[in-house]
Amino acid sequence: MLALLSLVVSLQLAQLPAGLEPSGPPVQRGSLLYVPLVGGGVAVVDVSLDGAPKVVSSVLEGRFITRLLLDGDRLIALETKEEALVLSLEEPQRPRLTRGATPPSQPVVLPPTAAPPAAASAVTAPAPGAFGTVLEVTQGRVIFEGGTGKGFRQGVRIKVLSQRKVPKPDLVTGAMVEVPSGEVTAVLAVEQADANRAMAVLGRGDTAEKGDRVELTSEPVSERLFFPRRAPFDWRFGFVVRPFLGLEGSTKPVGIMLDAYVAWYPSSIPLSVTVMATPFAFSLGGREPHYPGTFLAMAGYTTDFFEIGLGAGALTGNVGPCVQMDPLSPAVCEVNTGFTINQHLRLGALDGFHLSWNSSIFSRPTQFVFGVGRGEISVPLTSRLGLFAGGGGGENGWAQGELGVRTSLGGAGGRGTVILRASLGYSAIFDGPTRELVGGPAVAFGMEWRL
Repeated sequence: MLALLSLVVSLQLAQLPAGLEPSGPPVQRGSLLYVPLVGGGVAVVDVSLDGAPKVVSSVLEGRFITRLLLDGDRLIALETKEEALVLSLEEPQRPRLTRGATPPSQPVVLPPTAAPPAAASAVTAPAPGAFGTVLEVTQGRVIFEGGTGKGFRQGVRIKVLSQRKVPKPDLVTGAMVEVPSGEVTAVLAVEQADANRAMAVLGRGDTAEKGDRVELTSEPVSERLFFPRRAPFDWRFGFVVRPFLGLEGSTKPVGIMLDAYVAWYPSSIPLSVTVMATPFAFSLGGREPHYPGTFLAMAGYTTDFFEIGLGAGALTGNVGPCVQMDPLSPAVCEVNTGFTINQHLRLGALDGFHLSWNSSIFSRPTQFVFGVGRGEISVPLTSRLGLFAGGGGGENGWAQGELGVRTSLGGAGGRGTVILRASLGYSAIFDGPTRELVGGPAVAFGMEWRL
């Protein structure tokens, strides 16, 4: 078989016009020969003419073609290219690869060869093996192995691929096996690099974990300030404290309004389960006791830019106001404790621009009434800072409004992120028989942790 192929090639070469120097074996289709040339390009030779064969055209001039293949009506040309790699000679006996692409300011000058490459200018491809491993995630930054020696220079972009194990079908057997997910969880710009390590800042919605893979990329950075995707996490829990002074009372009362919540987000389904007290308030030094509270448990459908939930809970509060219809009858007091049906809606990104609303229907002994209503708007300013405004009130005797700032530490929304919030506003409580108002300016402070 090899002898037959050699004979065919020899016969084809014998048909070539003088002066043509092939760089590989020609191929023939009908009366035409296609010949790769040492000087570059492919010559088309007509061997059906009387007399000597004649070159009728040439294609791919300037490209070094080493082999040709015929595939029906297609001619496949295999091209050889050269790539410039730069090595450091700080240790002459052990040259070390420093980068895989020569900067445009330092063009590569290649010696002339019999078959020059198509372009002898600067090469821009990334270095071979331009990947690394996340070593640490701290203070909202990713530190990874692989510095300038692998092409990770300041300003270049990288993508982070999660190595978290997830079940996927095996390509051969179809059985489910645990393999790294390979999900791109962040595309970042390198902030700082040395010879062996580099660092990048996580944006809103970005996340990374120890052991994740890092690769060079030309993709745009993944942070979207107003509408970032929801960063992966399983738990949110936090609190807000709002102390205030009762300016309307005659006894110098002091009030405190508290929020507390825990929320679970299963990673495999778009679901959230939340338990919260929002708010629970009480006063000290008032003429009568005040203790309005809202407690609930809720399940919701959750996506990056939308959340809707339904749940149940309870309102608490001192009875009142009380009305005595006539001197011979006992006073009738309004009931402020009972069961509720709760609703929740969020439009927009959890860590970006969004509008949220929480409300409930309150079951009094004789009728259903509107229980509470509370809304918030959040506007991001930078990767770590945003403004919010919100407020609401409840049938059980409370009202509140505020304007504040929210900032994240140790991350940009994913696991390990700590969120601080502070605000100024007005808070008031007024449950009880006489509806004594305990209200005044409030300074609020809150924290949230994500795991």
